[in-house]
Amino acid sequence: MKVEQRTLNTVGQPFQVTAYWLDQISDFETAVDYPVMIICPGGGFTYHSGREEAPIATRMMAAGMHTVILNYQLVAGDQLVYPGALQQLAATIDWVTTQASAHHVDCQRIILAGFSAGGHVVATYNGVATQPELRARYRLNRYQGQHAAVILGYPVIDLTAGFPTTAAERQRITTDDHLWAAQRLVTAASKPAFVWQTVTDELVPPVNSLIYVQALLQYHVATAYHLFGSGIHGLALADHVTQKPGKAKYLNEQAAIWPQLALRWLQEQSLLAGTF
Repeated sequence: MKVEQRTLNTVGQPFQVTAYWLDQISDFETAVDYPVMIICPGGGFTYHSGREEAPIATRMMAAGMHTVILNYQLVAGDQLVYPGALQQLAATIDWVTTQASAHHVDCQRIILAGFSAGGHVVATYNGVATQPELRARYRLNRYQGQHAAVILGYPVIDLTAGFPTTAAERQRITTDDHLWAAQRLVTAASKPAFVWQTVTDELVPPVNSLIYVQALLQYHVATAYHLFGSGIHGLALADHVTQKPGKAKYLNEQAAIWPQLALRWLQEQSLLAGTF
């Protein structure tokens, strides 16, 4: 495995990505091109949660994927999250495609994963980036490459559906109300989605994931949805790896199966080899 930290730019705005590249296995007779997962961690649009970075990345690497962590634009001073975060995600996909030869990347199998606030970034991108008119409006058409599927964990979907809690906070994220509700951006061109959340999520109401899935179903987009009966917000892997020290509430035996379910779903979508 090789770990690479890079500074990328969108219209002069630098941002950071961390890539975990799988090595080729020395005793294979032919090279293997691996899928890649780009991860947008949560953090309420004010920070990037480390619990949703390397632990998720290494779990997915163990299943045979390169992984890239994107530190997308946060609320900072008078800087809004959007449209910058969308452009950064597009630029990250573009950069990944330039690494195809050096790191044996299968550019037809680029998967986006977003958690909590990062889920809003990914879900919004899944609507904007798959519509030519919106790609042009938000300046995504200057970047190459496209994603094949999305994975969303306890995502913020609609900025008016419980998180954030005030209009002022929403305006800090974006003043463009077209980007407030990711479910309204869904079309038949949106990419397949795996979505999971818990009924008792105390920060992001589970209606967020529900309305997104309903929109996907309306347009007959391939979808898997898992709503677990209990669990707090921000479970990450929901096991001992991402448990905050001494806090049992970050352990959830039911929700901890989501990575295996997601991997099996990716296999069903022909985006990952193997049996899970």
